[in-house]
Amino acid sequence: MSYAPRGGRYHNHNHNHNNGSHNQSRRYNDSSNNNNYNNSNNDSVITCSFYNKIGACRHGEKCSKKHIKPTTSKTLLLANLYQNPKLNKNESEEVTEKQIQEQFDLFYQDIFIHLANMGEIYDFVVCENENNHLNGNVYVQFVSSSDASTVNTTLNQEWFNGRPVHSDLSPVTDFADARCRAYDTNSCERGEMCNYMHIRQPSPKLRELLYKAQDKMYSGVKLEKLKQQLHEMNESGLTTVGIVGAGAGKEEEEEDEDDDEDGGGEIIKQDANKLLNSLF
Repeated sequence: MSYAPRGGRYHNHNHNHNNGSHNQSRRYNDSSNNNNYNNSNNDSVITCSFYNKIGACRHGEKCSKKHIKPTTSKTLLLANLYQNPKLNKNESEEVTEKQIQEQFDLFYQDIFIHLANMGEIYDFVVCENENNHLNGNVYVQFVSSSDASTVNTTLNQEWFNGRPVHSDLSPVTDFADARCRAYDTNSCERGEMCNYMHIRQPSPKLRELLYKAQDKMYSGVKLEKLKQQLHEMNESGLTTVGIVGAGAGKEEEEEDEDDDEDGGGEIIKQDANKLLNSLF
């Protein structure tokens, strides 16, 4: 199989490349998820509904309608990152569905952990469409647009499985609207002509473990930040001792002091990868 062994496949390189046209139950409905666009006067522009909803259009730059890229977004598109074994014409032996799922789970886990170490993920999907504009697309929606922006810059300096990563801010705000519901029930008859996401699902247990690990990690980060803020306020005389000690025993307060000496929440963030991997 062409899938490389896990571990050490992400590499940082300073390379310049142009970003081409390029169920989930965890839906983010906050109104702040609206994207900002480059063109401030779009009333007279006919925009491409497929690009706005799916983040990709089969016509690419030749589309007669406008593709307006957002300047801020919580969603990133990693174009054609997943290499679907079913579409590999060079394989001499037929790949079984079990093998495909095992390989996909490894891919899903690797990418999820790598991205979660850089920002808190709200939702994460992988497409296995047979057409060029959606095939292998990875969409990740972060909790914060600032994290998405930072991660986008970082990813565009990285390589995965010997290929440069192409990341871009995406206008997609709701994966539920972008997915092909017929494909979810194995009833899509449009094949490569379908312009909606054909989402490949990881094993349910794997997905559950990954999100639990991430929630655990970021809960720790947020808790440490709060402890640090309370400690700083107490040192400045802005709070009473009772606030710092509220709900915490003497042993926990002593642990807080140790954490502060070591840099507070920075430790948890640095050990994020260990924590995520601890569940496997």
